[in-house]
Amino acid sequence: MAHSYILGINAYDHDVSACLLRDGEIAFAIAKERITREKHARGFYEEVVNYCLKAEGVSLGGVDLVVRNCYVMPVDEIEKRLQHQFMPFLFSREERKQASKNPLYLSASKNVVTVSHHLAHAYSAFAACPFDEGVVMVVDGVGSYASDVTEKWPDRDDVDPLARESESYYRFAGSDIEALKKVWLKPNRGFLSDEFYNMPGLGALYSRVSTYIFADWNKCGEVMGLAPYGRPSKIEPLLDIKDGKLTVPDWIDQFRQPWFPDTEQNWQDSPSMDHWKDLAWRVQDDSEKVLLDRAIWLRETTRAKNLCIAGGVGLNCVANGRLAREAGFDNIWIQPAAGDDGIAIGCAYYGHLALKKKPRSFVMRHAYVGVQYKDEDCRAAVDQRLIRLATIRTTSQDICHDTAKLLSDGNVLGWFQGGSEFGPRALGNRSILADPRKAEMKDKLNKRVKFRQAFRPFAPVVLAERAKEIFEGDEESPFMLLTKQVRSEWRDKIPAVVHVDGTARVQTVRQESNELLHRLLREFDAMTGVPVLLNTSFNIRGEPIVETPRDAIECFLGTGLDYLVLHNVLIGKSRLYGLIAPFRKAYAEMTSMVRSGLSAGAMPPP
Repeated sequence: MAHSYILGINAYDHDVSACLLRDGEIAFAIAKERITREKHARGFYEEVVNYCLKAEGVSLGGVDLVVRNCYVMPVDEIEKRLQHQFMPFLFSREERKQASKNPLYLSASKNVVTVSHHLAHAYSAFAACPFDEGVVMVVDGVGSYASDVTEKWPDRDDVDPLARESESYYRFAGSDIEALKKVWLKPNRGFLSDEFYNMPGLGALYSRVSTYIFADWNKCGEVMGLAPYGRPSKIEPLLDIKDGKLTVPDWIDQFRQPWFPDTEQNWQDSPSMDHWKDLAWRVQDDSEKVLLDRAIWLRETTRAKNLCIAGGVGLNCVANGRLAREAGFDNIWIQPAAGDDGIAIGCAYYGHLALKKKPRSFVMRHAYVGVQYKDEDCRAAVDQRLIRLATIRTTSQDICHDTAKLLSDGNVLGWFQGGSEFGPRALGNRSILADPRKAEMKDKLNKRVKFRQAFRPFAPVVLAERAKEIFEGDEESPFMLLTKQVRSEWRDKIPAVVHVDGTARVQTVRQESNELLHRLLREFDAMTGVPVLLNTSFNIRGEPIVETPRDAIECFLGTGLDYLVLHNVLIGKSRLYGLIAPFRKAYAEMTSMVRSGLSAGAMPPP
């Protein structure tokens, strides 16, 4: 019997991605950044579509339905505009050539359709969750224009067609979903296209603070990590909610200390640091209060027991932890790709449930939906001449035992197994692992391996069956999207993964979701009495998580990692590594420049 395939695509703007469903289950999903190595990659979607189709061994002609979204405007309208508008940030010269030969570009097929932004987020959450019924909370920076929304909602006639989605709340049962409430961003003035930064919404405000502190709207995770260092209530509230109405005061005059990267001073040496910490604390605290108010309203209005969360704000694990503790729901499930990469999942399930009228049958119990590379792929990657000279390789008969021993001896290693995780969190297949028992491990990793700011915390991965004895709360956190308090008796035992406020962003692991990682944790526990490892993403600051064996080797050789585990092969650095490293680095930089030049091919000369 032939399979049924549906393809979901998040197109053009940040976090381009694709998801392929096979008979209603996720077969493969990938974000473009993992392929192009450009963080939050934009542009045409050919690479991600081809990745999924090749992995499954089908052609585009074998796909029954394609569903797309871009929050800017409907994809078909964007593609019409690209015919006569110069948009190098969305469409490089090379991608114009790709698109001209791609049947999805400017498609008039009735089997290529568009869905609006928040509805796609909602489908990404409830369609893959373990609950038969419940409610969905979607909160992000900015969604579709009201004129482009493809669903019914209350008070539709009272909304400006140019307002943008900010928050959406739904009730679902089985395969059906109903919009209960939408909060809109009214049209706003701005310099050219920066209206979003000044819009009065929860997600938009958080991104504004990210821009102010880090000169990047997409550093919200760093704002969250900086917040515990701030002084409570040093800054007046930035958000206010009363009787369900959200008010965002004007950006007041005291905020005159933004970070400008073109200054000579390093970020960490800025005299504005205390101000930035205080502002991070404020926006985090305000956001938690608003989200909690919304969640309680949603529960009391519907009497639902189960809450699903999607949208970029759903990646705020501190707020999620507070909702789990205080909102009153029996269960909370958060889409692991809650940001816009997860839109591809929502698009695909909108096609499966709403358009094809199929019943729900799938639960996303893990996020390992990338290609599983073969042993020969790993061998080919390490057999390149310079890499052979720079490394020492050993095939292990018991990779979990040998890795646990290296970790217990204080080594830091890259761990590459199975299919890559979909979403922004490394969940044990593309991870950097370390021993959490020494506090200095945090600084060692930030400085020597990740090359990032010293305040950035690291997460613990723990055996699910042991989690409650170490962390407060009964909720499991398989996708590293809940923050929990570390029990007082364990804080000195695992200091490298305890944040300054006594919390940790926990990942719980069960044998059925990741057998190899579970076994590694058991081995480490047997050696040390600690069923916890430090787990951070296998990348360096500013780069995407590694996808291929070659990516893993490049990261290993370009950082202070002690070892790399590729499947059952242990790789160390040879005595020649120090001599070869400069040549390898020069080659890598040249390759990166060529790739960047191709990506920017549509840019005019200076």
